[in-house]
Amino acid sequence: MFRTLFLLLLLVLCAALAWRSGLRIPDRHLPWAPLSPATPPNWLTGYKLGQFDDEPAACLRFLQQTDLRYAVLEDRPTGEGCGLYDAVRIDTGPVAYSGHFSVTCRMAASIALWQHHVVQPAAQDAFGQDIRRIDHFGSYACRNLYNREGGRRSEHATANAWDVAGFRLSDGQRVTVASHWNDDTNGEFLRAVHDGACDLFSTTLGPDYNAAHRDHFHLDWRGGFGVCR
Repeated sequence: MFRTLFLLLLLVLCAALAWRSGLRIPDRHLPWAPLSPATPPNWLTGYKLGQFDDEPAACLRFLQQTDLRYAVLEDRPTGEGCGLYDAVRIDTGPVAYSGHFSVTCRMAASIALWQHHVVQPAAQDAFGQDIRRIDHFGSYACRNLYNREGGRRSEHATANAWDVAGFRLSDGQRVTVASHWNDDTNGEFLRAVHDGACDLFSTTLGPDYNAAHRDHFHLDWRGGFGVCR
């Protein structure tokens, strides 16, 4: 965290010096410039996504610029440590889904960026075609980690996580985490979308993490240090 703050302060200083010199720094390299869905992720993207927690209106303005079709949900508690806050229900978008799902606005913003800048380019590289549908195991669930009776709540308990099981290509081919993680071409695609998610979510877990994730990618935006496994 201190390294990020230092880099941001250094960037602000450089921007001020550049402005005094008549130079213009592109918006994508300015921490105060709004995040754009069209801009490829860079070292500031995670920081800008994190600002959406304190600026829900800015997050919704961002979603309005994406191809996601969604509905804004009312805040509501659903149990001890559970609930939907600053959340949206995603119905469809540039790809279809195996079912609609509810996530926090910041998660939705990350999903939009991931699909556009990571998933589709990886599919074109590996298969020469687009992804038309993403299959998933859901997002919101009022439960503890690993469904244990005790312990802390899962990020799923506040719709701050999404479990992705597989992808359907334009020609109908299905690529699943459970069946193709260790394949050649299919596996390369899955690893590319997994690794790309690490830049857009604070936590990205897959089959190499543990047996509980052998059949899906877990993506979330929990606080603290990021995990990419």
